[in-house]
Amino acid sequence: MQKKNILIHLISLFTFISCPGGGGGGGGAAFALLGLGGGGGGDVPAPKLEVWYSGVVRESGATIDIGSEPVNTTDGKTGTVTIKNAGTASITLPGSPNIIEKSGTNASEFTITQPSSSTLAAGQSVTFTINFKPTGIIGPRSAILKIQSSDPAVSSFQMNLTGTAEAATPRLAVSVGSTQISANGSYSLGSVEVDSSGSAIVFTVKNTGSLTANLDSPAVTSTNVRFALNLAGFPATLAPDATATFTIQFSPLATGAQNSSIAVNYDGALSFLFTASATGTPKPVPTISISHNSTSYTSGGTIPTFGIVWPTLTSTAKTVTISNTGTATMTGITITKESGDTSQFTTSAFSTGATLAAGASGTFTIQFNPSTSGAKNAVVRIATSNGNNGSASIADLAVTGTGKTGTDVLVTWNATNEKAPNDTDGGYRICYSQTNGFTPSHNPPSVICENQGNAGGTTSNSKVITVTTFGTWYFKVYSYGKYNTTGGTPSSQVSVTVPST
Repeated sequence: MQKKNILIHLISLFTFISCPGGGGGGGGAAFALLGLGGGGGGDVPAPKLEVWYSGVVRESGATIDIGSEPVNTTDGKTGTVTIKNAGTASITLPGSPNIIEKSGTNASEFTITQPSSSTLAAGQSVTFTINFKPTGIIGPRSAILKIQSSDPAVSSFQMNLTGTAEAATPRLAVSVGSTQISANGSYSLGSVEVDSSGSAIVFTVKNTGSLTANLDSPAVTSTNVRFALNLAGFPATLAPDATATFTIQFSPLATGAQNSSIAVNYDGALSFLFTASATGTPKPVPTISISHNSTSYTSGGTIPTFGIVWPTLTSTAKTVTISNTGTATMTGITITKESGDTSQFTTSAFSTGATLAAGASGTFTIQFNPSTSGAKNAVVRIATSNGNNGSASIADLAVTGTGKTGTDVLVTWNATNEKAPNDTDGGYRICYSQTNGFTPSHNPPSVICENQGNAGGTTSNSKVITVTTFGTWYFKVYSYGKYNTTGGTPSSQVSVTVPST
């Protein structure tokens, strides 16, 4: 009874999934469907042969037309065929002695370059070339190619080749080195700085046809004068397989992409056309920047005064920075004192010499060293050969300072002599010197004496003395009278130090 129930269940399942069968046989079919009676299967790795030409997959039996070619050319016309294994297992190409077998009416006019490998892994490709060189009369040509493979679906792949032989004619090709330029194609001359000339690029013209080409005059033309042609030595005719060269030199006046249509003209109405392209790039130039204490003096100006400085002393230095904010080396840098009291100011040498690299900076200093008192001024000139974006530049810095005349010293004393009202004779003599322990009898210039007379019945007790240099000064005061002009006994010596700043 239990077995019967199981059998009914399996039959119901079998019926649900719509498998044929009935009675006892139906039960067996149900077991097979459930995988209880044997193993299942899946995709089996297999090779798959694909043949490509001009970007299109070609089926076996298809025709490849290689086009037309003049008779008796040396190079012929070449096409490339790709064999690809698009399957999931390796494929072999067992053809012997050649992988690609050639036959047919005009097989001798089609040359095959054999593939480099006879085994291709899954996804791998290999190429071979077809070269068409017709001879004899003009007209259609044909041949047959066969490829043996391990692809069970296409074990013998066949292609029909066709081409057309044309009458002998000249035909030009243009190249640069090993790079062939296609007709109506383009060639880049690269980048050249504005206002400069790039390298002259050599273009080779070859007659790949089978008749002599008669070159026009001019043989080569350019529609853009910035792409200059040099046709020196270019011949008037070009025999089959012969070559000639010309050059193109790009000399931009502006930045950006530019181009020119180039034509190699022959036989009065024929031309090989291509486009020459290039890019004008900014010309590297130096650009000067001048500053002092973070203030710009690139266009010149007056730097802050050096102030008052004692003659024979030298001020603190003012540092001037010259920077090259451009993209090329700055040259011809000079620093000179152009006018004014040039002997009262000194300048140091520029720290980097006469040149300054792009992005670099250097410094020099200016100092004030007056030899005499009074106002002084001068012009310091910074000049370069190319600091103004490639042109010469000049910036004038005005400098000022004052030579110190002296320092006032107030001398006071206790009045010791009396005089009658309205008596104008007598007074005090103030003597001073930088000699310690001097006596008033010393003569100038080592000792200087100034009188402070009594006036209007008033007895003086002070005087402002102006000393003419810094350092320690010594002072003595003594009185004198109408009848004692040499004076009395000097006071005690007093010293005063006058600073240098």
